[in-house]
Amino acid sequence: MIKNKFTLLTSAIFIATFLFCVTPVKAIDSIDNNASTETNTDINSIDKPYTKEVTQETNNANNILAKKIGSKTSSNTNKKLTVMVYSDADNNLEESLLEDIQQMKDGYVDNPNLNLIVLVDRTPDYSEDSNVLGEDFSDTRMYKIEKNKAIRINGGDQFPEITKTNTYEANMGDGNTLKKFIDSCKKNYPADKYSLIISNHGGGARDSKLLQKPKDPKAVCWDDTNDGDCLYTAEITDTLTNNESVDVLAYDACLMGTAEVAYQYRSGNGSFQANVMVASAPVVWGNGYDYKKIFSRLKSGGGNNGLTDTTLGGKEQFFDPSAVTDLQLGAIMVEAQRDSAKAANANDQVLSCYDLTKIENVKNSVDKLAISLWNENKKADMESLRGTGKTVSLIHYFIETDKYEWLAYPYFDLYDLCKKISTSTVFSTNVKSLAVDVMKNVDAMIVYSYGGTKFKGFTEGKSGLSIFLPDGNKMYRDVSANISYSEWTGQRWYNSIDTTTLQSDYLYGKLSWCKDGQSPEANNVGNWFELLDSWFDSSNDQTGGDNGYQW
Repeated sequence: MIKNKFTLLTSAIFIATFLFCVTPVKAIDSIDNNASTETNTDINSIDKPYTKEVTQETNNANNILAKKIGSKTSSNTNKKLTVMVYSDADNNLEESLLEDIQQMKDGYVDNPNLNLIVLVDRTPDYSEDSNVLGEDFSDTRMYKIEKNKAIRINGGDQFPEITKTNTYEANMGDGNTLKKFIDSCKKNYPADKYSLIISNHGGGARDSKLLQKPKDPKAVCWDDTNDGDCLYTAEITDTLTNNESVDVLAYDACLMGTAEVAYQYRSGNGSFQANVMVASAPVVWGNGYDYKKIFSRLKSGGGNNGLTDTTLGGKEQFFDPSAVTDLQLGAIMVEAQRDSAKAANANDQVLSCYDLTKIENVKNSVDKLAISLWNENKKADMESLRGTGKTVSLIHYFIETDKYEWLAYPYFDLYDLCKKISTSTVFSTNVKSLAVDVMKNVDAMIVYSYGGTKFKGFTEGKSGLSIFLPDGNKMYRDVSANISYSEWTGQRWYNSIDTTTLQSDYLYGKLSWCKDGQSPEANNVGNWFELLDSWFDSSNDQTGGDNGYQW
């Protein structure tokens, strides 16, 4: 079914366009999952203290992409694990990202089964450091990290612009740069398992003088030298192919732990995909990931470092790169963030490890809930449950007292939202049953999660995945343009249509989360996006109303 895709409203309404840099998401094929979505309104059976076990089914998820991602079979000449770090330091994050690379050098334990490859783009504006990488430079270079060493390498035939001697400025906000980097790593450092870490923290975030600053959740990898271009979520799936798929995708960036982003990269989507994703639902503190802690645990010989492992239990074990699983890699990252936050007495950090083979079940159950909320006309009750302004009882991942954060980042914990629905007296038995289904599926998808005490009610292994739920009717004023607009008007990026075809300076949507499951009939709701559009769009005529989409 093709919905109307008409020209958006006057360009004057596109206030603060820079706030709405979003990655588009393309439609993807459905996959088979066996996770139960059986109705059960007894939340006591799932809302329990964290005792999650990794089942055989979950462990099998580690291998489902073996053929799809072009992994090599084991041999004496092939490395077992290649970790690729896409480090965009061509902005005011340069100093912090160089510190990350130093942590990698410090933590890496020499091992023939582990390749650690970094593509780093620098700038002349923020750091003159020549120690971390052996010299100061302002272009783009590739390095192989070893113990206390960074060895400059070339990109081979897949990335010929990158050599050991020349100067080349790559646009890190271009999906083709990421594609070349992955292709180069897979060709020149083949492995049985691939992990990709995308490291950048949005427009102007992560000042080294501050512990945390917010990063934009709708895109990553801003490149100052290339006119501030950034890498959109759907740009990755639009540009990359199945050949660039990885086993573990990690975002060292704020606010990427959303259901919408996770659905983008689910297994079986026909394009770039991953088995496991690691990301944070709220902002990530200025320190980012603790790479020394992460890589120091990837070593042969067994044993542990003597520290308690709250994520996996027991002591923090060492994992041989030749045998570590996707979920163990994710658990190492989660535990490192937990350790670092506790050592700094920080209570506002969250990091989650998601099984992306389960995200389709999450979406299907959310869409069923959306249809029921629409049929039972529950907008007012949902808005009351969600709250507004300073009155928010749900776990949320933005500053509720800041009206512009309501506009930019209205992300709520999906498990907590549905838990509150399931225990409310204002919703029908049917709605509450569907909410419990969502809770079950989120619980199955979140394998590990850590949340600081700031997030009251956070349940490890269940909380830590957000969903978009704006205060769509709230009005804002653009003084410079002398116009007023609703919050939903400012959310045109949250869309299934390609908004770049409608206005060149408006960043495209194409979110699969918004597209998949749409009702084939106009004026009817089939998924979560259409529910929000039906609630908040002031018009649903053939022009598409506020966002160019006719639900």
